[in-house]
Amino acid sequence: MALNLHLLRIFTTVATTGNFSQAAKQLYISQPAVSRGVQELERQLDLVLIDRSMNSFTLTEGGRLLYQHGLHIFAAERAAEIALEELHGLVRGQLALGASQTIGTYLLPPLLRQFHRRYPGVRLMLDILNTHQIIERLVSAPLDLAFVEGPVDQPNLIISPWRVDTLVVIAAPDHPLVKKQPLSAADILAQPFIMREIGSGTRENIEMAVKARGVELDIAMELGDTSAIKEAVAAGLGISIVSEATIKLERAVGKLVVLDVPDFILTRTMSQIAVAQRPLSRAATIFQNMLKESIE
Repeated sequence: MALNLHLLRIFTTVATTGNFSQAAKQLYISQPAVSRGVQELERQLDLVLIDRSMNSFTLTEGGRLLYQHGLHIFAAERAAEIALEELHGLVRGQLALGASQTIGTYLLPPLLRQFHRRYPGVRLMLDILNTHQIIERLVSAPLDLAFVEGPVDQPNLIISPWRVDTLVVIAAPDHPLVKKQPLSAADILAQPFIMREIGSGTRENIEMAVKARGVELDIAMELGDTSAIKEAVAAGLGISIVSEATIKLERAVGKLVVLDVPDFILTRTMSQIAVAQRPLSRAATIFQNMLKESIE
């Protein structure tokens, strides 16, 4: 029997994500269509691929075997696509990037504009999520490269330092601490903080730095993105710590103030991440080289 590659792609995506709804999103089809596709493949093969008696997603022995072959087949397909992209000299193609919020919102857009000017035929895609979510997206294959702020410790990834970022303490211009500068770390750590959600790279960096001092932050509010945090701080709801790159406009117009805390200087290394043994597309390779040029 000839193997239906369309159904195999559906099954392999389900097995990779371990989730029918996530597979549907990646394949741009409905979840019922994914379920029907897997069931039809099982019917054609006369083989149960997924153990539906388990509470968690579990492949049968036959499912695991087919999944490994599916990975090899679609890796070969991707390698063929890459070869054709290179043959066309990047006249067309796709560059799929993922970034945590600070990088995706403030740092990558100017670089993507530069890349687009050089290669206008390449379709650009940028997913912006927190560090943990971006790594999940990278591993499950939709992304060529990921750029994150938080620490990552996961096998089968190539993690390279990209750039150093400075974190600063911000407050509203009329906050009482503004008139008491310069401040000590104890001054600011006694204040209520507005922070990103758990899973945010910025939050992880801050919490590690504070934990090293033997204290815990008083988190008065959690918000899901940096823009919301800046608005909350400007409204006087608390202070926060953000990347210096995110507040250029607010500082220029006097909406936010960077507090002077000489004994609390935070920096972090942002990382570029690829999946080991997954070939990079021509577009991703050229983008990597462009990043190196911009640093040099």
